[in-house]
Amino acid sequence: MRRALLVPALAALVSAAMYAGACGHSHDDGDTSSGPSAGPELDDVIYEGGATDEALIVLLGAEPKDEPSQRTVFDAPEDGATLPGDAAPELAFRIAGGAQGAAPALRRAAGDAPAAQEPAAAGSPVWAELGALLGPARAARAHGTPVNGRAYFLVFSTPERAGLLRVFTTKLSYTPDAAAWDKLRAAGGPITVDVTNAMFENNRIVQGGGPFAGEPVTFSVEP
Repeated sequence: MRRALLVPALAALVSAAMYAGACGHSHDDGDTSSGPSAGPELDDVIYEGGATDEALIVLLGAEPKDEPSQRTVFDAPEDGATLPGDAAPELAFRIAGGAQGAAPALRRAAGDAPAAQEPAAAGSPVWAELGALLGPARAARAHGTPVNGRAYFLVFSTPERAGLLRVFTTKLSYTPDAAAWDKLRAAGGPITVDVTNAMFENNRIVQGGGPFAGEPVTFSVEP
């Protein structure tokens, strides 16, 4: 009887704590969301198209590969272009080889799948039941919908400042909002944007899915 009352009570308590954490670490799946990050080093990153900081951390932890068929190339702007400063343009890019879907192999190449949760106390049926209720699947949902498919990390830099603007997106284009465009306009010199991409399954890079280095483009913005 005591155990029958204890398990639901503990489950409710831990679920409430996890829900509170999820509210503080949610991602906006809209087209122009600026999501939270796992640490201050990623606080300036703009997230679009449902991209998550969990997937970005995995991408940044892997060494980019130079594979011409998997690199991104820009359709706009052209390299060396000077863009009018009155309105933010759409930056559009594509995969050089035309393969934009997920890799056929689904085994993870960067970061292992979460291990099955171990009971907190061996031989304790209460903790075993609680672990079954609050296992890895529930913990994963606390951070929003994972990235599945290809995602792109854009880094805008100048000779004076690397990482002037950083964007992580699942889309093949990016249009700066007013704040981002003001930052690029104020750069006062040539801006180089580089794109690293990778193919994900549940925020993990699939085997053979990168990350892949891109082909950068340099442009200027009129005052």
